[in-house]
Formats: sequence, C-alpha cells, structure tokens
Amino acid sequence: MKLSTRGDYATRVLLELSIAEGPRALSVHDLAMRTRISPKYLEQIMMRLRAARIVRSQRGVNGGYELAKGARELTVGEVVRAMDGPLAPSPCASRSAHVPCPTYRCPAEADCVLRGLWLDVRDAIAEVLDRTTFADLAERQREARTSQRAMYCI
Repeated sequence: MKLSTRGDYATRVLLELSIAEGPRALSVHDLAMRTRISPKYLEQIMMRLRAARIVRSQRGVNGGYELAKGARELTVGEVVRAMDGPLAPSPCASRSAHVPCPTYRCPAEADCVLRGLWLDVRDAIAEVLDRTTFADLAERQREARTSQRAMYCI
C-alpha cells in the first residue's frame, strides 16, 4: 500500500472538518487555508469524498463541506480505500480487488509464501487504519496543540 497525495490530503481535510467547532460547514477557501492545499486540487478531492458519501456539501452564504457522519464513525481506512483503493501491497493479497496469482505473477497461490507475507501486511495496515477514527485523530491534534501551548507558557 502506498498512500497517494490525494489520500494524504483527504485525511488532512477530514481531520480539519473533525476538529471544527460545532456542526458547521467549512468552505473550500477555509479548508485550503487550514491545510495549505491548493483550492483547485482541494475541490477535486472534495468531489471524490462527496461521491463516496464521506462529506456532504451545503450551498449558500454559510455553505461548504461537513462530515456526512460523525467523526467517531468515520475511519481512516474507509477514507484511504475511497481515495486510493485496496490496502493490500500486492493484488493477490487484496480482499476487494483480488487478482489470483496465476493471472498475476505467481505460479501457485496456495503455495506462495510471499502471498502469506502480503496478507499479513495488509491485515496489519487494515487493523490500524480501521480502528482509528477521525475523532481519535482530532483528540490527538487537540492534545498536541495544548501541550505545545503549554511549552511556551512560562
């Protein structure tokens, strides 16, 4: 698994939406300022997240984007899969886009010790990403900001 720039930026934007005070939508402009992502590229990411029903958009003066469900229900794994596809490092180890070894590269899938390794890697990555919610990340971010402020308060 390789996290693309698109996947990285999507997680950054969703973290900002998770941290945002109260249930309010944030404009692309606000999100671009907070994440330092180009508004044009950010709009493409938001369209993809909206198509995956991870965010929803609101029109109007107070319009923008907000999470489609609570930050406690949204996992990093869900977002990475929506942006980058399967988590498996090899097509033969993918659950959602499995390519049998004879079709791919290996002569016999059942006897392939490397496939076993790739399955273990996929499972380890999925376990971490699927148990980490955006509420968890928002809490970590708040704690980091609080401890950083405390370092400068004398």
